[in-house]
Amino acid sequence: MQHSYDVGGLTLDQPFRAQRLGHIGLSQVDPAACDNFYRDELGFRSTDAIMLPGMPAPAGYFTGIGTDHHTLANIAAFLEGDAPGYAKGVTVNQISFQVGTLEEVANANAFFAEADLVNWRFGRDSPGSNWANYVFDPDGFRVEMYYGMEQVGWDRRSKPLQLFTAPDYVPNLPEPAEISEVLAAEAKHGTLPLGYRPDEPMPFEHNLGGVMVQRPFAVNRIGPVHILVEDLAVSERFYTEKVGLTRTEEVAFEGGRAVFLRLGTDHHVIGLFELGLRDAIKADPRTRLGALGIELGSYRQLRAAVAWLSARGHAVWTDCPQALRPGIEHAAFLRDPGGHTLMLYCGIEQIGWSGEPRPAADRPVVDPDWPETLRPTDNRYSTLTRQGPIA
Repeated sequence: MQHSYDVGGLTLDQPFRAQRLGHIGLSQVDPAACDNFYRDELGFRSTDAIMLPGMPAPAGYFTGIGTDHHTLANIAAFLEGDAPGYAKGVTVNQISFQVGTLEEVANANAFFAEADLVNWRFGRDSPGSNWANYVFDPDGFRVEMYYGMEQVGWDRRSKPLQLFTAPDYVPNLPEPAEISEVLAAEAKHGTLPLGYRPDEPMPFEHNLGGVMVQRPFAVNRIGPVHILVEDLAVSERFYTEKVGLTRTEEVAFEGGRAVFLRLGTDHHVIGLFELGLRDAIKADPRTRLGALGIELGSYRQLRAAVAWLSARGHAVWTDCPQALRPGIEHAAFLRDPGGHTLMLYCGIEQIGWSGEPRPAADRPVVDPDWPETLRPTDNRYSTLTRQGPIA
């Protein structure tokens, strides 16, 4: 039965509104090696780790961009015993969308249960402190709706353990404000200890726009996410009817099809690819992740990243068919130690008031030999402005 819901004064088909792709988790056989890769090679900042009783090493590592506690988490693969798609190559631990309120998270939990979808968990996450509901999509990708991500400030320290919440704690609305929790913890424990802050072992030797940093580029955000699915129509219905995304366009390529979905003005946040396109997008056979987009600060930074990563021994390629990344022009690809393909780019096509993408025939064709600089007409779409300092 179709319902309509009032979400912050908007009438929607879901009782929540996904506002952005906030973070992603990847299942890794060697999460420590992958943590090192994202930290040292790409510049994600270490923020926390999951320690399980009786284990000598963390079972998961959290890294962030900007002030969000985590943007990308590398989670030990042995924790995927209850994930229905892991045996089929669904090594994406979670695709996480931010909503506006805690109430929306609770409403999402009830909405998915009413639709007979498999809920994995509902409660509060630690580390990160975000309230979350997790549901599995038709292929077994874990999709999260969350609210209230911890913010890491100028001193780069995350919350101390005294502010963690038990993961099985279900919200009892209304919950106290964050500052109320801090004051209550101080009343109980006295002065709280400083939270975790990582070491910075790499030298600050690159001049990036007037700031000395550790590499000649900086990550602005993650996304879009491209995934390989078994039934394109079924997956599209899930992400449009249950998650609330909007179709931007469909692409046919060498007998296969892909559909691109958005939630704001970016051309797409999710790309759904038929399994037959695996070779065309050069996805590693170990995973159903087609690519994770990582936006850099400029075209100059993108070119510098290709050169710097190649010099450090990483295989970087730029010949993925342009038709299979609509809305993104210049892009470079490499893999993390777990086989997950990363798509480095700068800027993505924006969808305006008409709700229609630029016709494919009107998109510029990327020259395989990238020029040193682009003319303004060659790079039509703005790159996200980083809110805080680069380093």
